[in-house]
Amino acid sequence: MAETGFAHEVISVILRLSELSSAIIVLGILSRFCYLAGIAEAHVDERIIYTIFVACLVIMYSICFCPPFKSMFLGFSFDFVMFVMWLVAYCLLQTRTGSHLCSSSWYYNYWGYYWGRLWRVGPVGTVNVDAAGCASWRTALAFAFIAWFLHILSGVLGIYVFRTYIKLDETKADIKQHAEKLAK
Repeated sequence: MAETGFAHEVISVILRLSELSSAIIVLGILSRFCYLAGIAEAHVDERIIYTIFVACLVIMYSICFCPPFKSMFLGFSFDFVMFVMWLVAYCLLQTRTGSHLCSSSWYYNYWGYYWGRLWRVGPVGTVNVDAAGCASWRTALAFAFIAWFLHILSGVLGIYVFRTYIKLDETKADIKQHAEKLAK
């Protein structure tokens, strides 16, 4: 491989750890909501389930691709796949509340109602939800946004490294050599 700098490897690890952190935060908040909805024996919105699925994929991907080996930069195309998946997840969540966030009917009758455990007080629509779970909802939206932004940055960095530093023939030879070492 061509001589490379050190900065892109450090930036790559920082981006991967940030992606991992964002996914863990989103997964934690949405899992807590699923737990609360499960206690109330309510259904969980499909959009929330999709976002949980994306967060789980990103956690596995970020852990596997965190080491700053040069051959790991070949996975930059998957960064763009994850970017699209996070963008879809963010848009699906955002369209639930629109610009009203914590004053929308979906929030008031679903997220806030179950997050605040208000099913124990009365039926949907008869209980004052106030801001129960509003900060959690906003945090989940914010970190879903941050996650897709980090993935696009990571993909752009991967393209830069691939075009600047990685020579495909040398990379194939390195991968073959590592595979032979592992086979022994």
